[in-house]
Amino acid sequence: MISPSIQQQRAKILQEIAHIDSMIRGHLSQQTLKPKRSSASATYGPYYTLQRHENGANNCQRISPEELEFISQAVHAHARFQELTRRYAQLTEQLTWERQSVQVKKNSIDSRGPLPPNLPVLKSALGQGRR
Repeated sequence: MISPSIQQQRAKILQEIAHIDSMIRGHLSQQTLKPKRSSASATYGPYYTLQRHENGANNCQRISPEELEFISQAVHAHARFQELTRRYAQLTEQLTWERQSVQVKKNSIDSRGPLPPNLPVLKSALGQGRR
């Protein structure tokens, strides 16, 4: 029997995905720069950059302080989206295996007799025929 809780979890994930209104792929980094010729311990920054891959190349762009909150939330939203889709895939695979298990029980191996001789791969996988 297919677990209703798996179906409920999948539906909840889809609802959560539907509520994600913005996302940006990438990683936010903070940089602080030190002047090369200064003996003082002065630093400049922090500066924020958004790093991501686009069209096969690494793209890095500086983020202004005014954009930082929005970009940060959008990057986190993408990470959440990735997590949700990974979990959805796991649940769907589990559901598929449960359905497969039900199908195998319906088509019991013992009820069909020996395997045809032209299926050696299947025979070896099942231990040289049915028992």
